[in-house]
Amino acid sequence: MLASLPMYWRDENAAHWQDFWSVVQTSAQEHGLDLPDLLPPSALPENWSTHWCDPELALSMACGLPLRTVLKDRVTYVGTLDFRLTARIGHYHSQIIASHAALPKAPRLAYNGPDSQSGWAVSQRAAPFDRPPEFSDYVETGSHAASLAAVADERADIAYLDAVSWRLLARFDPNAARVRIVGQTGQSPGLPLITAKGNDPTPLRAALRQATEAFQTDDPMAMGGPMTFHVLDDSLYHAQPLPAPPPA
Repeated sequence: MLASLPMYWRDENAAHWQDFWSVVQTSAQEHGLDLPDLLPPSALPENWSTHWCDPELALSMACGLPLRTVLKDRVTYVGTLDFRLTARIGHYHSQIIASHAALPKAPRLAYNGPDSQSGWAVSQRAAPFDRPPEFSDYVETGSHAASLAAVADERADIAYLDAVSWRLLARFDPNAARVRIVGQTGQSPGLPLITAKGNDPTPLRAALRQATEAFQTDDPMAMGGPMTFHVLDDSLYHAQPLPAPPPA
């Protein structure tokens, strides 16, 4: 069996995620499940979809855009962690950052990847602007941290960062002091927790709910915020519009 919670894992907070997972494992045993230890992001395939679609997957945290594209009908939705953003329960938004230079009319966009809800898909929406921005160029970076660096170094003018990731970057990454926030997007369902297709999500949901209630840390913001567990109607994910791919 395989398990991972890669999306908000950093070197600075890895011990917190391991501590949380220990509570999940203990809770899971009370519901008849023996969960494996967590794999760190460095142990995952370069293409995370390979990991997410593994028939041995016990639990992982994915992204809402892959859930409705490459993972559709190939995995089972378990639930969603909420981090107490200013959003609906189980939802999140993206912070829009820019360099301190004047923002051009057609900015250069840094984005983590074309399969990202928070970094790519929301960039095609109007909110919080009057209309969807027109970008003059696109810089694919591979991660929110790398998008932050691209804007800080003025290799790009603007980037959309998952608001939980931004909390972590603002705390741990010196580049955060070199950019400014210019707005935030509307809300989307948060990062989905998934298990292999055919797995019963019921005991996992019970274990995660119990674990998030029992887990204690003196520094929840080191993980992105105080966590609660919720099961959303998964149609909320699939109702989100599919973005066009980045220009070739």
